[in-house]
Amino acid sequence: MAELTDQRQISDGTVRHMPRRRRQQMSPVKMRLNFTAMIDVIFQLLIYFVVTASFAIDEGILTAKLPEGTGRTEKKLKIPHRPIKIRLAALALPYECRIELVGLGRSPQNFKELAELLAAYQFNDQNTGGVFEPDNPVIIEPDHNVSWQHVVNAFNAAIKTRYTNVAFAQVRDK
Repeated sequence: MAELTDQRQISDGTVRHMPRRRRQQMSPVKMRLNFTAMIDVIFQLLIYFVVTASFAIDEGILTAKLPEGTGRTEKKLKIPHRPIKIRLAALALPYECRIELVGLGRSPQNFKELAELLAAYQFNDQNTGGVFEPDNPVIIEPDHNVSWQHVVNAFNAAIKTRYTNVAFAQVRDK
């Protein structure tokens, strides 16, 4: 009969006997959470957010200097848009070319001098004596024997002097 009962001592020192069956029936139920379903939902949400996320680059902020003054416009002469033509012709020596500014009467010896001439002809705040605006067309006309590097150097000279409308003409045949 001792096997069927269990002694339980209460804090005041009295001992109570309780059958084992009753103790098993009265024992508190231990709750366990089922984490499997919760983890499945978390992974589904993670996959959803990864698939629907867009990784586009945000628009940048363009800095602009607004003009100061009363808002009066000055009447100034509009400079005509006559294109600046840069002709490149291959010479007999390999990797050499002749540079010609068509209609301007000067032929630079190298691309550094070309950039200096283009800067001297450009009208801007530093050079008010120039005749060409920065958005004036600059056309590079290479012949078919000119090395591509010379064409790129002419393009770089025009961009370096802040001309914004640089284009290439069709390659001239002999």
